[in-house]
Amino acid sequence: MRPPFDIFTDSPGAQPVWIESAQDLEDARERLREVARIAPRRDCFIYSDGRGIVEIIVHADFLALRRHVNLV
Repeated sequence: MRPPFDIFTDSPGAQPVWIESAQDLEDARERLREVARIAPRRDCFIYSDGRGIVEIIVHADFLALRRHVNLV
């Protein structure tokens, strides 16, 4: 049986990339934080078949945003 929580990050083309699965939400959240530290410019999320997206970490590209509004 597949674990109920899957951890994903996005690719440069904005497609989800599966990282791994976790048995419970607490473990999935801990692993999500680790993945977010390793891939700091990528959005990461936990997905559950029964619940959809459970939690998401969004990494905005603040440097690009600052350039876009001429703050740099």
